[in-house]
Amino acid sequence: MLHSHWAVPLVPAAAATGLIGSVIPFPKRFAGHPNAAVYAGSFAGMCSAELISGYWQLAVIAFIGTTLYALTMNLFTGFGGKLGSVAFVSVALFMLVQGGIG
Repeated sequence: MLHSHWAVPLVPAAAATGLIGSVIPFPKRFAGHPNAAVYAGSFAGMCSAELISGYWQLAVIAFIGTTLYALTMNLFTGFGGKLGSVAFVSVALFMLVQGGIG
């Protein structure tokens, strides 16, 4: 939204989203996972506005990403690389189902 509505370049928009998402206080029982999900969402939001044109599409990508993150939560330790991979696979799966790849 920062990029499409206020013409903020993609990388600073994603960085701002990740920074803001990292300081949102969540209960300790979630162990930083909501903050990581916001950060992963900032990666997914960096895809082209030509590929994703509506909020419903972002909601579907967020659902796919949340599901992938939850499924891989105990599979890999730490967050390094996993968040970007989850974002990439979420967008790629959505575009594959939409018929936008290939």
